Amino acid sequence: MRGVIPSFLLAALALAAAATVPGQSSTPNEATRILEKAQAAVLGETASYTLRMTVHRTGKSPRVVTMEGFKSGDDRGLVRYTDPPKEKGTVYLRREENTYIYLPAAEKVARVGPKQTFGGGDFNNGDIFRLSLTRDYEATLAGEEAVDGVPCHVLELKARNRGVAYDRVRYLVRKDGTFFPCLAEYFTISGKKLKVLRSDEIETLGGRKRPTRMIMESALESGASTELKFLKIDDRPKLDERMFSPASLERER
Repeated sequence: MRGVIPSFLLAALALAAAATVPGQSSTPNEATRILEKAQAAVLGETASYTLRMTVHRTGKSPRVVTMEGFKSGDDRGLVRYTDPPKEKGTVYLRREENTYIYLPAAEKVARVGPKQTFGGGDFNNGDIFRLSLTRDYEATLAGEEAVDGVPCHVLELKARNRGVAYDRVRYLVRKDGTFFPCLAEYFTISGKKLKVLRSDEIETLGGRKRPTRMIMESALESGASTELKFLKIDDRPKLDERMFSPASLERER
């Protein structure tokens, strides 16, 4: 993408001093509405998908992992590695506020935090399993900006609590009616930029157009980036809700 998951996958920045475009509403309700539409533009309320993750590091060969994922509302998500063979069967589960990992080699389930790295790349667990931005962040509309020549809304997101992965996010959404997310910048509470997320490669998957590629670039490590590419998406899957429980991970054995 020169530039999304991920839902799956988005961001943090201070909302003080941003200039509002004349005639553009800056009410929290308008900002929240845009944020909700941006989330829905990538994955539906319920979804199943196939995803390829490619981790890039300077001087190293790319690391590629293929996985299948499932989403049920804002509280439940599951990702299972399907390739390479040595990592096949690794499972991440998000249920309500908790995230778990099952490691086949260790044959055990462990709880992990939202700020821990996902799969050794530049996304963390909070990026992958942030199933509701509107619940985790308070959004303010702060003007507009062009990304690759495309006019975008600029949303400033402030974390509602310290439990989310980032304190502040600057989140850009296309103004052309698609509400596709384009760019997100993630910041610490002190204002230091950590990462930049770019969403692109608009393609038809699951019967509708949407961004299919997200690239997370580290602002702290030169040459470090991770690409997530959606290969398949189904917005109307029939899911067994029992899969979204720690007990189901035990059965992975």
